[in-house]
Amino acid sequence: MIGHSYAWRRNRKWLDIIEALHRRSRNIVVDWSRKTAKYVVLKAKRTKSAIVLEDLEKLWFNTSQKSSSLANKLSRFAYRKIQVAIITKTVEYNVPLILVNPRNTLTTCPRCEAKLSYNHRLAICRNCGFIADRDIIGAINIYLKAIQALAPRLGSWSTYPMTNENRAKGGSPKDEPMTVLYTFI
Repeated sequence: MIGHSYAWRRNRKWLDIIEALHRRSRNIVVDWSRKTAKYVVLKAKRTKSAIVLEDLEKLWFNTSQKSSSLANKLSRFAYRKIQVAIITKTVEYNVPLILVNPRNTLTTCPRCEAKLSYNHRLAICRNCGFIADRDIIGAINIYLKAIQALAPRLGSWSTYPMTNENRAKGGSPKDEPMTVLYTFI
């Protein structure tokens, strides 16, 4: 068996090449995240919709408390970058944002709220027979949590429309403050 040389680890030229490749891949992920976030936020603005995301700050904080290396790995994940990009764009384009607690979004049946059992990625509800992929289950439950958070306020939106009489004197819709909804369930 032929031994493998690790001399490249001391070669500055090779280390610079590797570093440049890492930088390039990071820039690709950041660029993709920003472009996708802009597309999603502008589509939500056109359709007068709100954007609903999982609130992952507790996960982020708890992980960083336990292990700095794991927190470092999580910071490089694309989902984290796209979430930050979407939040930034919602502020920039004045699109409502709802942050939902991700607790039990993958373990609860969206139909009957029973505990789900999994066969690889396929979730099966023993109570009502609902079957779906785990990503679909998570998306449905996040949507349902957002609807539950907004339900008490839905009637008030059409009851008190924003008119020029309700605005401050000399103000225009552009001058109004950011209207991001932060809802924690």
